[in-house]
Amino acid sequence: LGQKLAVPEGAIIDTGLRQMAIVDKGSGYFEPREVKVGAKVDNYYEVIKGLKAGERVVTSANFLIDSESKLKEAMGGMAGMPGMEHAGHGK
Repeated sequence: LGQKLAVPEGAIIDTGLRQMAIVDKGSGYFEPREVKVGAKVDNYYEVIKGLKAGERVVTSANFLIDSESKLKEAMGGMAGMPGMEHAGHGK
């Protein structure tokens, strides 16, 4: 089969409609990129399309995005609670 490009399982974000990876562009910049993955061996996915050898990917992207969505959900649920008004806003 030869050598294939592979990334850790945690680097792939599966939205249900597509699969994404977050590419580290350097200097604090990150680029979400759609990828196509193939076989999963151990804890690695074969990358068929979307990444090039040598590109750095964020391997804990699912954790970061999941944490942010849960935080936004929790903060959204707090809106309108007593004491959550901001000066000049709210009631």
